Amino acid sequence: MQIFKQISDIFSWLQSTGILAALVALIIVVVKQVQPYLKIHIKNKQINQLTDFALTTVTKFATLAGLSKSDRKKMSDKDVADFASQFGFTWITPEIVDSVVEAAYQNFKKLGLDNHQPQTSPEPTEPAEKPATPQTPASSAAQVAQSTAPKPESAAQPASQAPQSAQPAVKSGSDQDA
Repeated sequence: MQIFKQISDIFSWLQSTGILAALVALIIVVVKQVQPYLKIHIKNKQINQLTDFALTTVTKFATLAGLSKSDRKKMSDKDVADFASQFGFTWITPEIVDSVVEAAYQNFKKLGLDNHQPQTSPEPTEPAEKPATPQTPASSAAQVAQSTAPKPESAAQPASQAPQSAQPAVKSGSDQDA
């Protein structure tokens, strides 16, 4: 009973001197000031978790040969969205998921983990000089007419020469004859 009386006396003293009100106000101010930083810190941690999971997912689906590239992307997007909803990341939108997966794929390529060669077109087997289609005399004549047609002067003029004006130069007032 003695301990309860001492605690009550201390509480009454803090209340009567205003220290209790000052402490409560200080705690409220500190919480209000620290809360935005904590929210940002939590969001950054969640983004880091999401990015790490996206890289893991992209790596997992990149090794599956049976899926097309668009199917891999869709599956990665779905896995990352499921991960976000499972952990309660309610602020994650499909656009964010798409950009995180794309960033993870770019990171995947940058790390050198993507060992797939880009598809290239095969080299032509025929020389370029040989026409691909047989020409008729009419089409040959049209090609000769196009190649022998005179070029306009503006196209034939070298780029280093300044274009010449068709208008005569106007004399200033002091040069005119009265």
